[in-house]
Amino acid sequence: MKIYHANIVLPNRVIENGSVTIEASRISRIEAGAPESVTASDLDADGRWLIPGLIDSHSDAIEVEIEPRPTSRFAIELSFAELEKKLAAEGITTIFHAVSLMKQNTIRKARQNETVYALMDSIHRLAQGPHLIRHKTHLRFEIANIDAVEAVSALLRDGKIDEFSLTDHTPGQGQYRDLEVQRRLLIEHRHFSKKEAEQMIEDTKKQEKLDPQMLQQLAHLANTCGIPVASHDDDTIEKLDLIRSWQAEISEFPITLEAARYARKLGMRVVMGAPNLLLGKSHSNNLSALDAVREGLVDLFCSDYYPASLLHAAFKLHYDLGIDAPQAFNTVTLNPARALKLDHDIGSIESGKKADLLIVGVSETKQPLLQHVFVDGSEVCRMNYLTAHHQPALKR
Repeated sequence: MKIYHANIVLPNRVIENGSVTIEASRISRIEAGAPESVTASDLDADGRWLIPGLIDSHSDAIEVEIEPRPTSRFAIELSFAELEKKLAAEGITTIFHAVSLMKQNTIRKARQNETVYALMDSIHRLAQGPHLIRHKTHLRFEIANIDAVEAVSALLRDGKIDEFSLTDHTPGQGQYRDLEVQRRLLIEHRHFSKKEAEQMIEDTKKQEKLDPQMLQQLAHLANTCGIPVASHDDDTIEKLDLIRSWQAEISEFPITLEAARYARKLGMRVVMGAPNLLLGKSHSNNLSALDAVREGLVDLFCSDYYPASLLHAAFKLHYDLGIDAPQAFNTVTLNPARALKLDHDIGSIESGKKADLLIVGVSETKQPLLQHVFVDGSEVCRMNYLTAHHQPALKR
């Protein structure tokens, strides 16, 4: 089939009024101008954007889908099936389910060891069955989880982890360097009393952590298995030097501009949260994504806790901040594909690559109107927006 009359976003330029031909799930031809002929199976993009499917390197959405309330827990089969419908409708064609392996006695059941092991197995199993989009796993391993090393090693060796990050949520550093932020989280969102919150913070400060040698061995195992390794909430040069020496190539959510600059100096790819960009600030009072973008320090965005933010972030970069379309859209397509070692197959509109594609219109207020989603050249989602007079949605 052909998608024609499209403004096609390539890695370094835009083809206006071009066409893309799809054969056997892959892109076979990209051409400028209108095709010589079209058939009933071809699709007129009507001047809208044609961009690669979005790649989300870090999404907590599966945890929320399974456990939307502390006392309400749904089966993984139901949650997996319903979540991917939502993700497809947001233009996410490859998702890295970010699953947090905190420690066995964490208050959130969804992040306890046995729960996480079962979830990783289930995601891997369900991804092999009927699905709409590509499913990958991102294990967020808390370095205080000293009982999980053997199980994590087995998951790495068995190919059930597609991205591996090392996290440290000890109060007083990283994400919670401002202790007041953590107190507010515990009291307002976890419903702790002030006394309980203070006790939790003090207990967590004293928890035992894995020694650096063991963490290095885990990172080495991941690298040996071809699994990208990421740091998390980087706040010091010393921490970055250490994890870079373990061959980590991704710096996720650096806490300060200085940390982001140093990560880039070390050759690491910097990831920021798309919600941070849209809201204009970090929910933890840390580095603003907008400030990092203005310094040219952001390589890719992830949706973090809000899947809808990813496409909107790319639009904000282009329409509000004046960043050219290829560079803006690369932050949610090609750049994550490169960071996650998938760019040989997906992440850009190039001949021979998988036909994961989005057709996106633009509203009068420059918001994205996603209309068609293709994975492997098959349409998995279509939305027909109606105006007051039931006319088609706006073009680019």
